[in-house]
Amino acid sequence: STQGYSSAASDVYKRQGYRRYPELSQLSVPVSSKKENDMPQIYQLPLGALGTNCYIIPGEDSRAVVIDPASAAEVEMFLNTHGLKLGTIIVTHGHYDHFAGAAQLMESTGASLLASAPDEAMYSSAARCWADFIPVEFRPIKPDKLFSDGEEFTAEGLKFRVMGAPGHTAGSCLLFTEIGGEPSAFCGDVVFCMGVGRTDGYSGSTRDMLDSLEKIAKLPGDFKLYPGHGSTTTLDYERQNNPYLGRYA
Repeated sequence: STQGYSSAASDVYKRQGYRRYPELSQLSVPVSSKKENDMPQIYQLPLGALGTNCYIIPGEDSRAVVIDPASAAEVEMFLNTHGLKLGTIIVTHGHYDHFAGAAQLMESTGASLLASAPDEAMYSSAARCWADFIPVEFRPIKPDKLFSDGEEFTAEGLKFRVMGAPGHTAGSCLLFTEIGGEPSAFCGDVVFCMGVGRTDGYSGSTRDMLDSLEKIAKLPGDFKLYPGHGSTTTLDYERQNNPYLGRYA
């Protein structure tokens, strides 16, 4: 269920240092402006034991991009309800709470899978991807394409640009895109609203995280941030209120 947590999962959630937002625990939350046909352009579904934000973006020909599917059933239900087909799955980094539903979705829909190249060793290793934190069977994934810092790619008509932001994991990144004319970035567990990701897992590095945060804080302009946990925010808000970014603003 997406509504509750076992005591074990709740303990893990607390150890991870993530904040849970009860108002986001409904099946889906529109988190961007609407198209002319009144369909929100980005949907946010907090899924799995750690309330990982899965993002669904309707693309060309009613084919959707799904980012970080923590489970499959809710994603399939959402797509069926909205008359969408899954075209592409994108995984922001190599922790299992961000791809636990990917293998099943690939099997059931034939969707292609894109994932961060530096975390490749984590996608097939339960120990490296922290699968023990997640009370579901571990199912490894094999991406169809791996992306790296500086690359650009298109998925279902949506253009993405990759900015590497190692620290939480070696492959952590920001995925920049423009949704309805609005600059946006999907940031995985690099930056949260008033927080940042932990650095004590496989390939994590506090030094790299500090360098990434400085790089992010000094980016030009403002844009929406869609994090892997918690509420949507903006870069300007985090520069002003997030102590981890504010030190570099």
